[in-house]
Amino acid sequence: MDVTMKLNRRSVLGAIGMIGVGTGAAFGSGAFTTVEAQREVEVNVLGGEFRADGIIHLNNSPGSVDPDDDATAADDTTDIDGDGNDESIQDVEDDISSQIIGNDGSADVLVNTASDFVTVKDTEETEFDGRSLYPALDDTYDSTDRSYVSLVANDVTIVFGPEDRKLPPNSNLSETKLFEVVRNGSVDVTFAKGDVDEGLLTKVQGQNVSTNASFPGSGNKTLSGDVQAGEASRETEDLLIRIGNSS
Repeated sequence: MDVTMKLNRRSVLGAIGMIGVGTGAAFGSGAFTTVEAQREVEVNVLGGEFRADGIIHLNNSPGSVDPDDDATAADDTTDIDGDGNDESIQDVEDDISSQIIGNDGSADVLVNTASDFVTVKDTEETEFDGRSLYPALDDTYDSTDRSYVSLVANDVTIVFGPEDRKLPPNSNLSETKLFEVVRNGSVDVTFAKGDVDEGLLTKVQGQNVSTNASFPGSGNKTLSGDVQAGEASRETEDLLIRIGNSS
């Protein structure tokens, strides 16, 4: 896919640093019962883009990355919060991580953008392949890699069928490693949505999202996801992620 990076990694980290502080306030108390993050899901469908032979021809070009985006530059420093003090990118990510999963019974939920058919986009409609969003350094979350995007720290829309790889009408997309749950202690993670029969994201790890797909327990867990494309060129729905103590 051909993705133009509108923000460099430092400015993205600056933005999510502010989001992380707000999120940290919610996760900062061991007494919380449930924390919710509402994220939008978008599915894009091919219109008159079928060839005469009936075969869908997709663009195989890889996503482009901002040349200033160095995911290994943990020692790079920048004044992210405007306080006159430079902080390393690694320090900022460690701080966000400690706020999101720093207490017993807390968790993060991430979406995997490694697939050609999955990206995320920000509130300005800019699509990202995930490599410039939190967590970008893979040693912050030891079971993930750079393609995973935190749905707690980043206010993003999950896009299935990006502009250059739209899905066929009335098709099903199955991703075996769509979500990653990172937990500290025992905590429930639930995927839910509004009053719909099926919707776009239909199942997580075989459970129907329309009737709440819930995953209690402890430890990290990789979850599959199933998506249903309709006939409309673009459809959206709200996905509600609930994180709460199992007890």
